[in-house]
Amino acid sequence: MSLGEKLLSYRKKKGLSQEEVADILHVTRQTVSKWETDQSTPDFDKIVPICDLYGVSTEELFRENGGGGTEINLKSDDLSSIEYHKKKALYTTIAVMLYILSVVVIIFFSVVLRSPVIGVCVFFLVIAIATGMLIYIEMTKPLDKNHVVKRKIVTKEDRLYKQITSVLALLVLAIYLIISVLTMRWDITWILWIVYALLTEIIKLVFSLKGVEIHDEEE
Repeated sequence: MSLGEKLLSYRKKKGLSQEEVADILHVTRQTVSKWETDQSTPDFDKIVPICDLYGVSTEELFRENGGGGTEINLKSDDLSSIEYHKKKALYTTIAVMLYILSVVVIIFFSVVLRSPVIGVCVFFLVIAIATGMLIYIEMTKPLDKNHVVKRKIVTKEDRLYKQITSVLALLVLAIYLIISVLTMRWDITWILWIVYALLTEIIKLVFSLKGVEIHDEEE
């Protein structure tokens, strides 16, 4: 069974039309049709969303069946990259949740339990765990063995992300200065920058869930 025949079979089992699949994967109906008739193959960044949509693994999708059809054999490096992006999405989601929880923790200990010192300690502990997870997932990123020098490609999504975060940074800076000057509580208002970092990660996560990878400037 060819890749196109598999995609057609999976779609019919899910009871979805080509238009519905196209909307979910953010492609055109013609693209889905070409996939299912083996006129073209899905782009690499669409493989994981396709597997998630149809509830199959990448190994199952690309497994050889000996039926003489057109198959795609992914290299082990490609499979590692797919698994890495799945793990990155999970770790990033947990880290974002921990960042949110850290703010709740320090407020709870300071206001409810009247123990600001313990609250600060727990706050930094949660922040350390979340940051450690983000550092770990970046350090375990598979190396691109096919290119000695990786050329930076700036997409319109990258530019949109940069514009959004730039405006957000100016907004947070203005709020930070206004609140700090009015209340003179500079020891507390710095938390706004943690909120800013949290929001940028949430924005990046939203792009990721839509199948768009944001390229950092250092890449």
